[in-house]
Amino acid sequence: MTRPDVSVLIVTYNSSHVIDACLSALGSTFEIIVYDNGSSDDGVALIQRDFPLVRVILGDRNLGFAAGVNRAAAQANGRNIMLLNPDAVIAVDDVWVLVQTVASTNGGIVAPLIHTDGVRVAAAGRMPTAWSMATHYFGVSRLARGRRWLQGHYLLPSDIGDDVVTVDWVTGACLMVEADTWRRLGGLSERWFMYAEDIEFCWRVGRTGGVVLVQPRARAGHLVGRSNNKPLPETDSAWVLNLYEFYRTDLARCWVQRLWWGVVVGAGLAFRSLVFRVQSVGESAAEHRLSARRFAIHSRAVFGSLTTASEGR
Repeated sequence: MTRPDVSVLIVTYNSSHVIDACLSALGSTFEIIVYDNGSSDDGVALIQRDFPLVRVILGDRNLGFAAGVNRAAAQANGRNIMLLNPDAVIAVDDVWVLVQTVASTNGGIVAPLIHTDGVRVAAAGRMPTAWSMATHYFGVSRLARGRRWLQGHYLLPSDIGDDVVTVDWVTGACLMVEADTWRRLGGLSERWFMYAEDIEFCWRVGRTGGVVLVQPRARAGHLVGRSNNKPLPETDSAWVLNLYEFYRTDLARCWVQRLWWGVVVGAGLAFRSLVFRVQSVGESAAEHRLSARRFAIHSRAVFGSLTTASEGR
């Protein structure tokens, strides 16, 4: 049996409303493995009916993103592994561009340039140090213009041109890595149910000498937060709390740095809330008020976790 060039790994959870577009774009060129996290919708039946070449692994409960990906990866045969969210769409030609690029990463990672409606930052950036978080949330990164030391945790479109860009992390919504690297590093960390596992994986890849790249010649689309068909949650701060846990555990060298990160990021989120509050007096008032409320909730969540940051003092 010929080994496939790419194994595409997709984790679904009540994703019937998006999975058709995701799988249709991929065609039958690659090995595709779907791990279903105990869905209650008809997504599995849809896949089995319309995409008979796709291998489906049925989970009996929702294990979260990383655990689902790891179980799918255990069944993968490809030379390269590509993680793909069910609400992301990438064409076959763009996947081949990633295949050609990943060979130059020294056992690293490559991701396409991802477009998301309404999102003005790239799904890639710098490690979440206190400085990169501050430059992003206080708006300093807008002055970067190619100066890496001013770039924030999330890159801006102006930071990415037509050539490949070396970054510290890319989103797990769509990334490619050589299977040998994946297995050598043990896949994604399962210490979080969702969020931060892609950044932590990129960090481990970088520590072993691999390069993390964004390849603008490959494009993908992503509906952020719509991989399941439930209404959008009120507000979930897990993304920033998990990021804080990652920083405290793996990046910070002492309790002072752990505490300072929380203060800086909590203040940065509060600043964003204030900016949206001011903007709410103009156009799109309701949208800006909602953003202000969400950033305020995230800020309070970070400040509320500061006691954990000082442990080990």
